[in-house]
Amino acid sequence: MKRFALVALLAAMMFGIASSASATELKVSGMLDVYGLWSANLRDFDSDVSDGDNFGATQRMRTVFQFLANENLKAVLGLEINTDWGQGAGGDWGTDGTDATRVRWAYIDFNFPDTKINTKAGLQAISLPAVFGSPVFSDDAASVVVSAPISDMFGLTVGYTRGADRNDPNDVIINRKTGEFTDLPDQDDMDMVFLLAPVKLEGFAVTPYFAYAMVGENVNFTGQQGLDTGNLDYKNYLLDDSTIWVAGANAKLTVFDPLTFAADLIYGVGENDDYETKGWYAALAGSYKFSMLTATLFGTYGTGASDEDDEDNFLPTLAEDWSVGAYLGGKRAFSTGWSDTGFFTGTTETGSDGTGIWTVGLTLDKISFVDKLQHSLTFIYGQGTSDEDANVLFDENDSAWEVYMVNKYQIYEQLAAINELGFFAPDLEDADDADNSYFATIGFKYNF
Repeated sequence: MKRFALVALLAAMMFGIASSASATELKVSGMLDVYGLWSANLRDFDSDVSDGDNFGATQRMRTVFQFLANENLKAVLGLEINTDWGQGAGGDWGTDGTDATRVRWAYIDFNFPDTKINTKAGLQAISLPAVFGSPVFSDDAASVVVSAPISDMFGLTVGYTRGADRNDPNDVIINRKTGEFTDLPDQDDMDMVFLLAPVKLEGFAVTPYFAYAMVGENVNFTGQQGLDTGNLDYKNYLLDDSTIWVAGANAKLTVFDPLTFAADLIYGVGENDDYETKGWYAALAGSYKFSMLTATLFGTYGTGASDEDDEDNFLPTLAEDWSVGAYLGGKRAFSTGWSDTGFFTGTTETGSDGTGIWTVGLTLDKISFVDKLQHSLTFIYGQGTSDEDANVLFDENDSAWEVYMVNKYQIYEQLAAINELGFFAPDLEDADDADNSYFATIGFKYNF
């Protein structure tokens, strides 16, 4: 009898689990890139110094799981696997390492009952609106975001995100000999709040926004990418105990379609007791859709560093995603960019976030002469805006130009073969022998 009761209980439990599972719909989407890259002078722009490796192969898989209870409630889990072939436990023979897998997103997404007020809480993608990616903030972040449509033309979005918290508030350290508590550092947090107010009219849309960030005195925030932060005697910048505020607007004009325009205008201030930076950034792009291609003429301008000891003219940045080209920012056809090998990262620095540089460029996109085959071609010129006496590695006397081409053949509806070709020519006053850089890739992108 007891055995029968146990079997019946287990059966009831399994039935309940099955019933619960059937009430939740699962949707899966994502992408997988696999490609090889050949390059020359990608890091140092010096042909006399041998590159560590002129060829490498890499891949990235991103998978998004949506667990839908109903149209008003779901949970989202986003995973990412990055692998450089031959490197680490996940890329060498065996490929059984786990250090290359990470969680990008894990959040709840729901609407309040009988309303269109939406809340997202957890690890999610946060981005201030921008034409070429935000020079201020665009990243995966632990956040709470609430969006509400006020009318058919106007809405509001408010959000909070935490960028650093070095201590658990429940942590307690006790000296075992004396029994006394040990003080933990306070003010070790970095937080940001933001407000967006999108307005949509016929043929025109604009999103004004405001963001305010607080950097605690024990956070040791790395600061503006354009500065030589390795030399901490240079300027204090916003390393800690600082406040940052930014006000901006992103606008799109489509009333003259197929001629469209997009623009950004941003102003911001960052300061602490020893240092202040205040600057602005602007971007403008005009696109026209022809029958066989789309042409986009664009330009950006970001103020830069000054020669003063306690101030600069940078727009303060927190977690940027700015990009106009493969070298100038790192925007590429493959999702696996080069966070540590691009032009403005670790080599000349200024300009990787759109500050300290002005650019002008032309993109010819969606060029197609053969079925299933498309091409994209971009030309860019950039010059520094920082004072020549400022301690930056790309100032008003330095310039560069870039050519970037993408060829894509659609093998299937969801699978494409992609080839990239890049050329970059820097002209640096303090490095007269800076050599040109080249790269080429070939690989596959699968979207599912």
